[in-house]
Amino acid sequence: MRVLVSTWPAHGHLLPLLPLIRAAQQAGHDVVVASGAEGVAEARRRGLETWDVGPSRAESDAAFRSRMPDLGSVPPDRRMATVIAGMFGAAAFERAAGLVPRAEQWKPDLVVHPVTDLAGAVVAARTGARHAVHGLGPLPAEAWDWFGARLGDLAGRWEVPDLPATILDVPYLDNCPPALQADAVRAFRDRRPLRPSSGEVLPGEHLPWDVDKLPYERSLHLTLGTLFFGATDVFRTALAGLRDLPLNVLVTAGPGSDPDRFGPQPQNVRIADFAPHALLLPHCAGLVTQGGAGTIVAALCHGLPHLILPQGADQFANSAAAAEAGVALVVPPADLNPETIAHTATKLLEDTALTRRARTVQAEINTMPAAEEVLHTLLDTPR
Repeated sequence: MRVLVSTWPAHGHLLPLLPLIRAAQQAGHDVVVASGAEGVAEARRRGLETWDVGPSRAESDAAFRSRMPDLGSVPPDRRMATVIAGMFGAAAFERAAGLVPRAEQWKPDLVVHPVTDLAGAVVAARTGARHAVHGLGPLPAEAWDWFGARLGDLAGRWEVPDLPATILDVPYLDNCPPALQADAVRAFRDRRPLRPSSGEVLPGEHLPWDVDKLPYERSLHLTLGTLFFGATDVFRTALAGLRDLPLNVLVTAGPGSDPDRFGPQPQNVRIADFAPHALLLPHCAGLVTQGGAGTIVAALCHGLPHLILPQGADQFANSAAAAEAGVALVVPPADLNPETIAHTATKLLEDTALTRRARTVQAEINTMPAAEEVLHTLLDTPR
């Protein structure tokens, strides 16, 4: 069978799809990943067949900033909806223009796309393919109000007017452990759990540090993910609070970025641009991050507690959900200083209840259906 995966061009949107993609490949199906430039580059690095369609993430960001030069003027309770409609929603129109005609020729049997990418939904409706919407971790209950806001206009343009109603009956693959958020994206009526992972290790990949030669027994992983790693001041503040603690600080500064931009560091601080979570997290006692959905779930796959420094996008909602679940501590931007970081990181490692709760969620994750099982149910679903 032919499986088409359409996704927003970002690491954090592509990587959660990999378990299902690999399951489809191992079952002998033809898989194509359709995305913008950044998503295509990452998919190709992983040996996947790709279609480069629609705007890149950088192009979408630039277009949004041009249309909305002063996001601060938008009331706080409307900012998330404004960003999602202005970036994800707008990009879907351009992606669909390139994706739909190509997909109609290819004739996929199954279309999978994250909740952030509406172009894939149009392809499924136009081709009659089986259809599944993929979650992205701890999305709030009302997330579809934001992500689906422009689907009606898009569906009208492609002459599939019933899509905004029928999409809510297609399988929603929820990779968020229930303990973290049981009501994620509740608009969908056929929600199916899907076991998440912390990522995969490619042949030849290895850690950039020799963990056996680190000076301390315990390590914290510091990252601002793959979108917010340009927040150098946040990195510097976190490093100032962490580097004098009796622990190793293992920093990933962002894919392709310059680790030397932070200057000389003590022996217990090691900085690289990137390290696979699947290799790194087994050597850590906890994480300090911006609170991206994928990173929170990856940490819980290894039973690790989290210190979250939310910066924007969905991170404030994610951090609130993680704190409510008892697996994270949160330092909001207004409280971000080295002293608070040092105090909270120490509490993160000393409060055994946080680690115990994270390991309980890890056990819950391990009981969720594997990608192979979920794929089988999708392909058994009548068109």
